[in-house]
Amino acid sequence: MVSDIQSPGQKMGKIISMAAFICFVILILPHTATAQEKKETKSGTLNLDLEEAVRLGLEQNPRIQGMEQGIESSKSQVKSARGGFLPKLSAGYSRTYLDSISAEGPTEDDYLDQTQDTWRASLVQTLFAGKTILNTYQKAQIEKEASRLEKEKAEMDLIRKIQEEFLKYLKVREDRRSLEDTIRRLQVGREAAKAFVSKELAPFVDVLQAEVELEDARQELSKVTNEERIHKMRLNAYLGLQDQRQVTYRGDLAAIDLNQQLDLRRCLEQAREQRTELQFILNNIQIASKEKEIAHGRKWPTVNLELSAVDRTRDYDTKGSTTDMTGQTHTYDRDQENQYWTAGINVEWNFFSGGEQHYRAESMDYEIQKLQRIYEDDLANILTEVRAAHMRIQEARDRVDASRSSVKTARENYNMQEERFKQRVASIQELLDAQENLTRAEANYNQALLDFQLSLSELYYAMGEKKFDL
Repeated sequence: MVSDIQSPGQKMGKIISMAAFICFVILILPHTATAQEKKETKSGTLNLDLEEAVRLGLEQNPRIQGMEQGIESSKSQVKSARGGFLPKLSAGYSRTYLDSISAEGPTEDDYLDQTQDTWRASLVQTLFAGKTILNTYQKAQIEKEASRLEKEKAEMDLIRKIQEEFLKYLKVREDRRSLEDTIRRLQVGREAAKAFVSKELAPFVDVLQAEVELEDARQELSKVTNEERIHKMRLNAYLGLQDQRQVTYRGDLAAIDLNQQLDLRRCLEQAREQRTELQFILNNIQIASKEKEIAHGRKWPTVNLELSAVDRTRDYDTKGSTTDMTGQTHTYDRDQENQYWTAGINVEWNFFSGGEQHYRAESMDYEIQKLQRIYEDDLANILTEVRAAHMRIQEARDRVDASRSSVKTARENYNMQEERFKQRVASIQELLDAQENLTRAEANYNQALLDFQLSLSELYYAMGEKKFDL
């Protein structure tokens, strides 16, 4: 038989193990930061790629946060409508003073000077109301779904805006780098032209041409640098980074998969099922249908079960008196106190209300027909968006392949013209033309990459798919 008693060594081993575990937790917990803190570098600067930027924007954007409050409000509306199924319990108190002015003929005690106090507790349960309570509750649930769709639409719009600004930011950043390389090459060409001029191997006009091209490149660089700042500023705003904190964005337009194959038929089907605008219209049709049913339900009688408990007292200002057969007068106390309860069914039917409910239902019929026509029009436009984006993806893919080859050819041509210029076989104009062709080829390549990525973003948006990273 094995003893359950632990030796001192075993106890000490357990204590050491627990202490080591506590130390491990203490060391690890400070590193379990939030998603935003994980993206921060040692200097406190945020460094975000496209997916991280989109997720941070959805977390911090003020409009999205406001939409979340709208959803919470609609949840409360559902709970409020649910209260229509439950009984209504009320209590009340009243005090009435009665001062008799005149009386003729036999007078009832009810009209003598008195003070009346009444306590009442009532319970009313609606048994039938033409399904208005049920339809009101169902309408509130549908409106809650509308709030969710409204937030989802805002999220889709925000994702598209962030992706568009992010991709444009990457593009102008590549343009800036290309222009910086261009300026370095032009500076080398200008210095070479100056050297040739000093040795009287070339005319001074070559230096002037190089200076003009260099100044044009510097001005273009200034414009592109300013565009880069603007796109970054917009990105910060979309991400809710209004405190102007340091943030950098990482990514490479060239690091994309050009072989992404998206079946057009599947894209169209997904757009029919997931596009928020279409779901929102269908949701509004359901709300209008419920409004119509509520209007019809109000034409029916309302049946309530009513229970009441009453405590009523009457305090008369004068006492009553009677005279017996012997002629003697006797006085007595008139004051009364009654405690009773009542139960009953109350039926109320509003036969005529000026056609209010009839025309309300009729207006909902027209509203439903209008929404159905809007649905058909929006569906046609959305399917057109999907087809157009799908076509632009293929066209941009072809341009990426072509412009990549153009960049390679233009670079080889520039290198060759640079070598020929150094050997005084080519003129400065030929070198500048080669430089201009290379810069234009790089700009076309960057634009083709941007168009491909933007077309992907547009297609996912048209499909109603939340795609954080392209």
